[in-house]
Amino acid sequence: MRRLRNCILALFLGCCAPLLIWVGIGAVLFQRKKEANLLEQALPDLVCSVTSDCPPGFVCLNGRCVPERA
Repeated sequence: MRRLRNCILALFLGCCAPLLIWVGIGAVLFQRKKEANLLEQALPDLVCSVTSDCPPGFVCLNGRCVPERA
């Protein structure tokens, strides 16, 4: 009986692993979108022509200051 329980538990956990991966990806994408929205609200009108027009930690991309990714 114990072996049957362990087999069923192993199959269940094996089936749940891909679901947990997708949930993790969704959480990461949600956080990135939330962070980007907060940044846009805090700094809505940062326009530039060159990177030196932007504050530290930002680069000029298509005429707008965007956060620099390391």
